[in-house]
Amino acid sequence: MNARMSAALAWGGVLLAGALWGGGALVAQFLIHGGIAPQSLALARFALGLPLLWLLHWRQAATPAGRDARWRGLASRERFQLLATGAAMALNVSCWFLGIAQLGAALPTVISICCAPVLVALASVARGYERFGMRLFAGLVLALAGVLLLVLPQGGWGPLPAGHAVGLAWSFASACCYALVVLGNARMPARVPAVTASAWGMTAAALCMLAVAVPLGITWPADGMQWLGVGYTGVVTTSLAYLAFAWGARRLSPTAAVVGSLVEPLVAAVFAALLLAEPMASRQWAGALALGAAMLLLMARTDG
Repeated sequence: MNARMSAALAWGGVLLAGALWGGGALVAQFLIHGGIAPQSLALARFALGLPLLWLLHWRQAATPAGRDARWRGLASRERFQLLATGAAMALNVSCWFLGIAQLGAALPTVISICCAPVLVALASVARGYERFGMRLFAGLVLALAGVLLLVLPQGGWGPLPAGHAVGLAWSFASACCYALVVLGNARMPARVPAVTASAWGMTAAALCMLAVAVPLGITWPADGMQWLGVGYTGVVTTSLAYLAFAWGARRLSPTAAVVGSLVEPLVAAVFAALLLAEPMASRQWAGALALGAAMLLLMARTDG
């Protein structure tokens, strides 16, 4: 497979993950409004998809290429990277929910989504993973502008509640954890298959969320539709999406991977327009164009 085809497939994996996450946001909204606690839904997201990931992992481990990636064959540093990436996933979701509890949904989401690419780019340049240049800078600016236009409420953000300082702290912590997830996947050792990294990372995330959800009390789906939604959230929008992202992210620069996942709010806005009769405003279409231009710019940078 030549480099151009490999880069195209990697972008496809990252964009597919962002699209699945964006569609899953509507399912999550339906479930939370139906009475499922956010921490319980986060636990279900990580736990229900584990059987599929472990099945794929065991099938991979049975092949000659996968035998070297078994747990006992991994170095201590590789084990730590797998588990730390999963813990960062759980912390990202937990901090985001805590920020929402203080500030509402809009501002924490914007902070988490928009700050992560900047943090990833700074860390990547500082660590020598990629070089800073005008294409990288222009791609980041276009991507951040596009996301802001997509998620900006019609009436502005409005006044912040009394606990806004705490909410901002949790929101920035969520962005930092998301950046760690991206960097962890992008720098995963090549000999560790994406499905192995996903299985171990998701297991660590599920255990972290279990420690959070049990003390607060776990809420269960009330009917068949909620069970279906929870199952879809766990298998499709978490396990399959994270596997696609993990596969694509290790074949792209960290900044390109995190910018590609920014398609999530665009897909959520389009689905809301199609399914919930919430039409996209002109500024949202402008944001979609800016986000698309940013991805094309970074795709060209990856090909180069």
